[in-house]
Amino acid sequence: MDHRLKRETLAEFGDWAATYDDHWLNRFLFEPSHAALLRELNSIPPGLALDIGCGTGELAIRLARQGWHVVGLDLCVAMLHHARHKLNGQVDRIHLAAGDSEHLPFGPAAFDVVTCANAFHHFPNQQSALREMSRILKPGGCLFVIDGWPDHWMGRVIYDLLITCVERSVWHREAKDMRTLFLTAGLVEVTQRRLYSPFPLLLTHGNAPGTKPGCCGVRKPPLPCV
Repeated sequence: MDHRLKRETLAEFGDWAATYDDHWLNRFLFEPSHAALLRELNSIPPGLALDIGCGTGELAIRLARQGWHVVGLDLCVAMLHHARHKLNGQVDRIHLAAGDSEHLPFGPAAFDVVTCANAFHHFPNQQSALREMSRILKPGGCLFVIDGWPDHWMGRVIYDLLITCVERSVWHREAKDMRTLFLTAGLVEVTQRRLYSPFPLLLTHGNAPGTKPGCCGVRKPPLPCV
């Protein structure tokens, strides 16, 4: 079933790639989500970040402008092709890679920060994806996942009814479930924030066990461009 769901998601986003950046969701959902993540990262010295489900690269580009070296990873190659054309002066700071969130093509302790914005609900095996995210974080590294928050009554209407009807097999997690998933993946110091964009959003943050990173040195991304 997981393979079928991933094929369906690939087909959906492959068809959507050409018009993705012009969709109304960018203004009301994606951009506010990215802004929330960037605010969280303001207190962390820039280092090497992985953006999972990077789509057409909007968050990766904004991270690079703040001094991060970024690997943008997505299962959909069509999305990555559109991202590549938008890099402009950021080609030395952003590398794009095709990959599966449940089988990340990186060694352990590779990244200072991992972000995942509005993509987590598409992952068929969310616990496996979080274990992979935890594995590739350096000791004390940070994971940030932002996605729809279905606990709120508006979230139940938007995510559990409308989006599920359109996208079918997706899973927006309640706050308590996200916290449990993070802890089960071995993450510590798990915190959560509820946001409105005006859509209700849940931002969950956790740290990999170990000493928190200090001033991060520049490291080369572990994969070449797609």
